Amino acid sequence: MDLEDCEAFYHEEVTQEMRADGLNPDYETPTYAWLSNHYRGFIAHLSRNFDLSPGDFYAEIGVPPTDEDDDSPFAFVDDQETRQALESYLRELRNRQGRAESTVATRRSVLRRYVETYQQVNDTDDLLSPLQSERGSSEEKARVADTFDVLRRLDETLNTHASRRKYVQEVRQFYQHRVDFGKADYDPTTRLERRFGWDSAPNWDNPALEADQIQSLYRTAETPADRLLVVGVCGWGLRPSEACALHTRQLTLTPEEDDPEGPDPYIDFDEDERKNGPGTVALLVGVEELESRIDDLHDELGDDWNGYLLPSSSSKSGHISTETARRHFRDLAEEAGVAVDGTAPTPKMGRRYWYTAYGAAVKRMADRFADIAEEQGSKSAKVVLDNYLSKPERRRHRRDEMRDDLVELFDS
Repeated sequence: MDLEDCEAFYHEEVTQEMRADGLNPDYETPTYAWLSNHYRGFIAHLSRNFDLSPGDFYAEIGVPPTDEDDDSPFAFVDDQETRQALESYLRELRNRQGRAESTVATRRSVLRRYVETYQQVNDTDDLLSPLQSERGSSEEKARVADTFDVLRRLDETLNTHASRRKYVQEVRQFYQHRVDFGKADYDPTTRLERRFGWDSAPNWDNPALEADQIQSLYRTAETPADRLLVVGVCGWGLRPSEACALHTRQLTLTPEEDDPEGPDPYIDFDEDERKNGPGTVALLVGVEELESRIDDLHDELGDDWNGYLLPSSSSKSGHISTETARRHFRDLAEEAGVAVDGTAPTPKMGRRYWYTAYGAAVKRMADRFADIAEEQGSKSAKVVLDNYLSKPERRRHRRDEMRDDLVELFDS
């Protein structure tokens, strides 16, 4: 199938299956888990032939459709007060609280799905009227519980203890916002986790790659793009999406002498480019390879190069997708014989190594200042670090602790 055939397949086949499962293709696209469960071969075809993730494909063909007269994400909500409250809440997240666009987008998606399901289950999308008095709270809590009962059966992303708790927490933020500002008498999601047996702390199993495994991946990588991917997530601590979208405009490879970030080359993220974490990332390793990659792309593509370090000519974004990055990472791992708990690792596991190494470096730095703290009569080294060292000095010491580990990691 060419891309036009894929679009026809989506409208003729996929949307029918969505409706059969209670999804509404007029307002939403299927989750990755749903599409993988029903059309795994279709995902592989998009990735292999067009370098498109499902999300890239939806953007390419323009689904879900939007009403030109009303492009609100909650245009389907009949109750005007509920609709306005949802839109106002998201605007406040973005404009007043300064949340990253990715955070706002996640909350918007969750609330859309929740309100659509609430509407289907309870024959109304008026979320606000029942909250005006606690006298009817038991009935409304039952309606909310019924909604989540259907959600957990329809949405295959809610297949783990942790994901269910997270989903409840996302919805709860909206209700808590109403309570906090006197617009509601109670929160109907209170004790919802206990009602479903989700109230115990989930087991957050986040395995990380080991140093020797990363070395194997790096040495196995034959292309500059694959080596850059490994260095990006394991050596710079980037999210996979950040590594895929890395652009030359974000790079400062030769800082000025008075640069507040110090002498090390670094990546500078705009406020809306990072969900959380620092706005700059020091490049303690991989700079020569990065410069070589830039030169190669200049030579290969000339004026047609869009500036992305991992460009893609078939992706609408202009760079490879996270699905492509995961596939490359998996292929590297299989070739290198690297596995975590018996399965091929993901780029996120490389990023977790970076955070583990960073935490160890911070601890070593604190240990080095323990004697000074004792001489100064301070209770802990943290007092010395906070009160006697400037922010640039603390940053330099952390980087020095981290640098040797990373250099050894990518010493081919």
